[in-house]
Amino acid sequence: MTFQRVMTGAAVAVAAICFGAALVAADRETSREFLEVTGFDVAITSMQEGAMNGPGIAGADPDAFGSEWVRLSEQVFDPDAMIEDTLDMMEAIMPQELVDHGMDFYGSELGQRLVEAENAGHGVSNERQMAEGEMIVTRLADENPDRIKEYRKMSAAIGGVEQSTRAIIEIQVRYMMAAMAAGASDIQYSEAELREILSQQSDQLANAISTSGIFGSAYVYQSFSDEEVVAYRKALEDPQMQQVYEILNGIQYEIMGDRYETLAARLADLSPQTDI
Repeated sequence: MTFQRVMTGAAVAVAAICFGAALVAADRETSREFLEVTGFDVAITSMQEGAMNGPGIAGADPDAFGSEWVRLSEQVFDPDAMIEDTLDMMEAIMPQELVDHGMDFYGSELGQRLVEAENAGHGVSNERQMAEGEMIVTRLADENPDRIKEYRKMSAAIGGVEQSTRAIIEIQVRYMMAAMAAGASDIQYSEAELREILSQQSDQLANAISTSGIFGSAYVYQSFSDEEVVAYRKALEDPQMQQVYEILNGIQYEIMGDRYETLAARLADLSPQTDI
């Protein structure tokens, strides 16, 4: 599950009330099976590798912490704990109806091939994906521009760049406010000042997210035919699938934000004074 539709923690809570009032949530074992079938378990656990590679999402310099950052992020982004948190939230807000819908598609022959490709993509460095994806997109621009349009439609079908940008900024705010509170930064801003600074960079961030999304899709789905990509796009445009992504990616960003906030609060243990 590569494309992301973002929902804030508050919206997750609202969804819990709305869905819970009308539908029965899936049980834990069914939810665990859903994670494996859809590949969302890999999307969650791969956050550890991303964190260990450096705190880029928060704009920090990993070289300032060296191996200590790796050790701390490995602890905070513990894969088993993140999966359990995912299951907790799924049990609270994911209706069985949506679980069934997601498993029906991702459990199909095409769905399982997509999951295999997406899971493999999580194991490839971002640098390689971007470099090879850019070359593929350059070729597609000349030979098959409709393929690029399909990737953009896939992203738009489940929320698009704008929501992802807002979510990343929210995670940055949580990280930086926690780092300042822990005394791990020699800069001090109020939350309002920090949000204003980050909002001024939102256009640049949105462009980066859009570009990396297209390059990443071009890399991950390069072995699929045009017909299969169109079929995937249509599946993502289904209203129920949009709800599946709304909930799951809301969960993913909530877990990510919580972990980076926790990690920032412990930065003082690594260095008494650090620029974010």
